[in-house]
Amino acid sequence: MTPIRRFGAVDFVLFLYVVLLAGGVRAGYLALCADNAHNPGPLIVQDQAGESDISDLYHNVKDNNSFKSAAPLSDGPEETAHASPGYPWVLGMLAHYVSTDQFDSTVRWIQCGLGALTAGLYYLFARRAFRSLAVGVLAGMLCGLHPFWVVDAAAINDGTLASFLVGMVLFTGARAGQTGAPFASLLYGLSLAGMALVRAALLPFAFIGLAWFLLRSRRQPSGWLGALLAFLGFVIGVAPWAIRNWQVYGEPTPIVDSAYLHLLMGNDPKADGGPVAVDDVLTPEKVQELKEIKKQPERYARLGPVVWDEMLRDPPAVPRHWLQSGLAFYFGRQLLGPEHRVVDVATAPPPAAVLDHVAAGTPAVGGGVEPPPPAPTPKPAPMPELVASSYGVIFGWTVFGVAVLAALGWRWSYGWRAESMPAVLAMIWIPLPYILSHAEMLSGPRLPLDGVLLCYAAFALLCFVPGIRRYLLEGTRAATPPPG
Repeated sequence: MTPIRRFGAVDFVLFLYVVLLAGGVRAGYLALCADNAHNPGPLIVQDQAGESDISDLYHNVKDNNSFKSAAPLSDGPEETAHASPGYPWVLGMLAHYVSTDQFDSTVRWIQCGLGALTAGLYYLFARRAFRSLAVGVLAGMLCGLHPFWVVDAAAINDGTLASFLVGMVLFTGARAGQTGAPFASLLYGLSLAGMALVRAALLPFAFIGLAWFLLRSRRQPSGWLGALLAFLGFVIGVAPWAIRNWQVYGEPTPIVDSAYLHLLMGNDPKADGGPVAVDDVLTPEKVQELKEIKKQPERYARLGPVVWDEMLRDPPAVPRHWLQSGLAFYFGRQLLGPEHRVVDVATAPPPAAVLDHVAAGTPAVGGGVEPPPPAPTPKPAPMPELVASSYGVIFGWTVFGVAVLAALGWRWSYGWRAESMPAVLAMIWIPLPYILSHAEMLSGPRLPLDGVLLCYAAFALLCFVPGIRRYLLEGTRAATPPPG
């Protein structure tokens, strides 16, 4: 096969174009709709339920260098491994250097930059995977303009960081898989580790991606070196958290210990694709029994037989739950009901922290409970009229268009499967843990996969262009010189 064209001045200018386009769109959203990044903006695409947990965790990382929060089925704050440590740890480290009043806005502006670089990574990945500058530029532009990613830049949540790390995994994996470059191999292993630490549901993809690379390295000259560096990068990235879990619990814990808890939520009779409250799934006696177990991994491991018994009790319900979870992953659970999947902050349910304050309110006259006065929060800037009148149409057609085009692109890019293998693996292994357990109310679980879907959508769109169609559909044969 002919080597990919060298990265020259034109390629660099187009890379800057993609990054600046993506950064400009996100900066414009933060400035116009989020009061210059001082509030989360008028729209959300990722559930707010976990934001109070993230806040507790990163404050404990900052103040006590500990990873503590009130985990499910616990009596109070405890050293925990129920949540992915990457994002709270990054916030906790950042909080050492940024004042409290500027912290949220600083995080949002950093996420604006990460979102721009993510679009650039997908430009680089698509350019290399499909050996087409046109596919790379279009994929980068689609990622830069993707409304879900633009809106999520204003959320103090892990979607933007997880999407960036998945993009880094795809680009470094494609480059190291094709060239065997030692530095790219090391970056690939570190990116896999970082991705798994930010979202534990991506750990299966990380394992499979590492196994693929070790096998692929056999075809490269001195491939053993790239394979060794990728393996060491992954181990070095994951080892500190694994050692911490061993010190706390006395047993190996792969990133999080709450897998059975999420499987229970996804396979309970009340499951409908989204999360289910633990108290609604278990009897009060079972909840109390589990709360008495102080060792967290053992507490959640007790849920394994409960999940298995439920699946055996009603086998026909298992594929139905998986189908519901798959639909919720790709389309958001609220798309299946009467509410919008992209909601106004004003109509969104209050964060868990607010509900906790209400539950702990002071007795009112007559024995009722009155919540304490809420802390003042920045008022969201009003949406520009153009955004307010069209965001529903934009988000709805984006979901439909990307789903259809990505399916076509995935099929039509079969001839490039060897060069784009990290994306092929992502299409299978990123959704799988959510399908087997549960997704969320909104599009949070799908956000890291959106870049892959947009790459395939760009490929499909260019397959309709007569001058490019034949080259793309022929696959790697089109990039191979004829014999003789």
